[in-house]
Amino acid sequence: MIGMPKVKKLISSVLRDSRADQVEVMVFNFSQALTRFANNYIHQNVQEANTTVSIRSVFGKKVGYAMTNSLETGKIREAQNWSETIAKLQRDNPDLASLPRSDPRGYKKAVTYKRSTAGYTDRKRAEAVGVIVGVAAQKKLKAFGSVSNGSAEIAIGNSAGTFAYNTSADIFCNIVMSTDTSSGYVQSGSRDVLALDFESLANTAADKALLSINPAECVPGEYMTIFEPLAMADLLGYLAFYAFNGKLYEEGRSFLAGKLKTKVVSSRVTLADDPFNAAGFAIPFDFEGVPKKKMVLIEKGIAKNVVYDSQTAGKARKATTGHALAAPNPFGPLPVNLVMEGGRSTVDDLVRTTKKGILVTRLHYTNVIDPYKLTITGMTRDGTFLIENGIITKGLKNLRFTENVFRAFKNIDGISRGTCCVPDEPGYGGRFARGSIVPYVRIKDFTFTSATEF
Repeated sequence: MIGMPKVKKLISSVLRDSRADQVEVMVFNFSQALTRFANNYIHQNVQEANTTVSIRSVFGKKVGYAMTNSLETGKIREAQNWSETIAKLQRDNPDLASLPRSDPRGYKKAVTYKRSTAGYTDRKRAEAVGVIVGVAAQKKLKAFGSVSNGSAEIAIGNSAGTFAYNTSADIFCNIVMSTDTSSGYVQSGSRDVLALDFESLANTAADKALLSINPAECVPGEYMTIFEPLAMADLLGYLAFYAFNGKLYEEGRSFLAGKLKTKVVSSRVTLADDPFNAAGFAIPFDFEGVPKKKMVLIEKGIAKNVVYDSQTAGKARKATTGHALAAPNPFGPLPVNLVMEGGRSTVDDLVRTTKKGILVTRLHYTNVIDPYKLTITGMTRDGTFLIENGIITKGLKNLRFTENVFRAFKNIDGISRGTCCVPDEPGYGGRFARGSIVPYVRIKDFTFTSATEF
């Protein structure tokens, strides 16, 4: 860690030296380590650490951006000069609003850093892999996957008076168990390393692999389908990106354009962006230093809000909701702490009351066909099962689906009481943990369009 005093001094020096009308500085420092295993052996152990200083300069309605991964004063000054030069060469952005000013009293406290998680050593990760491999060996399976942990330090300051600082840590694990004809998968993550039970995770993946040995073929069609939290989180991710993105909404490219305050999905669905849910990956502010807060996106099927950063809020003549991503950001603002409210059923209830259906562990290679209507396609993977007369009877070969997310969410007819955190896999481009809190969900008439040979 660099530490807040040093980071604050660095940001202050950039603000002091700026010739721009406005300037924003973000310092992102992270370290992470990963232990990867395959065929019941550790085959990779890597560590990475990096620090970036990102500078956004504003002249009137012109914006320039530059960054460096050096903390040397000369390199930071060079990046600052580049950001100012680039800004002056840009066209005016008529929607550009002032950089946000945030009152430090608005930052809600959240537990984001545990020393035991940040300091989880390579030996500890190897011991965790040993537990996983031990389960695989006992059940005559092959184990693949990874255990990784890391910490991050982020500071954001701007000439409008914002200064925000936070440290965080997280741990992530994913496991594939396989036989010659089947596989099972699980992934988990937390701010607290003690929340991960590696033996239990390994057994879950192993049980899926064993239950789906010699999977049967399934005729494509519309099926009552139970989505485990991992699969459901994938569907919610597309909903967050394409429907609740303020940029797409203001440009008329979101399905929700003109539909806020109307019913768009089943009344069983209540969805929020909640950055302070204790089961998730809390973070007190966004990448512009704006305080986070809970925001309801769907309430009992009715679309309530979309999210904004300062630029999209400027276009909409509204206030930012604290959902900025790191600049430069061509995608727009996103809700990254999704929480779907649980229902009234147990998981056993959902299965027991399904006469004939399919249970899906996770989705693979999902892609958007129609981003406005939100029609997507993809495949099941690592644990697809047939349900007959309320019992999971056998594994199925994977299926390809093509479905409209809004249609599917209108067809939700059961939601489990219990929810769990589904972490996004961290570590690509920097350590910044995020994830969704999701229940099991049953959807009627979900469309599977073709079968596979595996």
